[in-house]
Amino acid sequence: MRRHVLTGLAAGAAALLTSPRAFSQATAYPSKPVRFIVGLGPGSGADTGTRFIAERFGKLTGQSGVVENRPGGDGLIAVQALLASPADGHTLMYLTPSPMVLTPLLRPDVPYDPLRDIRPVAYISRSYAVMVTGANSRFRTFNDVIAEARAKPGTVKMSNYGHHYRIGALSLQKLTGAEFIHVAYKGAGQANNDVIAGDIDVAITDTGGAMPLIEGGRLRPLGVTGPGRHPFLPKVPSITEQGVPYELMVWTGFGVPARTPEPIARKLEEILLKILNSPEYAAYNEKQGGGETVAGTGEQLRALITAETARYRELGKTMSLVEK
Repeated sequence: MRRHVLTGLAAGAAALLTSPRAFSQATAYPSKPVRFIVGLGPGSGADTGTRFIAERFGKLTGQSGVVENRPGGDGLIAVQALLASPADGHTLMYLTPSPMVLTPLLRPDVPYDPLRDIRPVAYISRSYAVMVTGANSRFRTFNDVIAEARAKPGTVKMSNYGHHYRIGALSLQKLTGAEFIHVAYKGAGQANNDVIAGDIDVAITDTGGAMPLIEGGRLRPLGVTGPGRHPFLPKVPSITEQGVPYELMVWTGFGVPARTPEPIARKLEEILLKILNSPEYAAYNEKQGGGETVAGTGEQLRALITAETARYRELGKTMSLVEK
């Protein structure tokens, strides 16, 4: 991994010394509509947040931002779409822990290296997830869920999507001694719908996508996965507060193919940070984003990905999910 990081840094340095043509391209950027690839389906917090940013991107640059949902394969399908695109800054991908950290750790055969092949250009936000059940569910509290999953192993159905939430659910099992039936989905939208319908008992899901359903009375929140209460759900106790020392952080960002000329990547980063630091985005995020806006640089996101890879590698070893 260290070799890959150094390779990425060397590529970045070389790009800075590129021909004047790259600088002229950056000056003209963007010169056509920009694709925003999202590895989760419609209705997720990732989808709605990216659509908001894409719309503002179009207003700011005069070139439309088009969102393209590519769910499946724990982010692999989205990554393949990104890396098959021209490295000219006109295609970027919404980055999350699954494709950037967990899928490469759990599937060593994936045909990409996140830090070698993808250049982070913006660190959007960090947040914590929420455990939810349906409005008509028999479960009233988080501890009701754990008690039944302990007393009747393999009877409580929990949805998850992507390796991030799968490992989060397995970690919760390990901490509590509960045993769930894990049902995999491509994204939060259908998973949440099945919890609402009662086909699935509980879900640990992204707060942004769940917020409208909670406010509409269709989902009941049982606990948030942060060290304390979520600012958007102040009446909902954290899981830690309910007796289980459990945390699951969700972070997001954007990236482009690493082959993208550095001047263009820098120009894209500048545009994205202007959007993320705007009052309009702050108002959106406060209302339904579900997370704390970071508005960090690509370098900051790269450092986080490096640290998270090391952390999850050790966690995966304790659960026998990665080689020791």
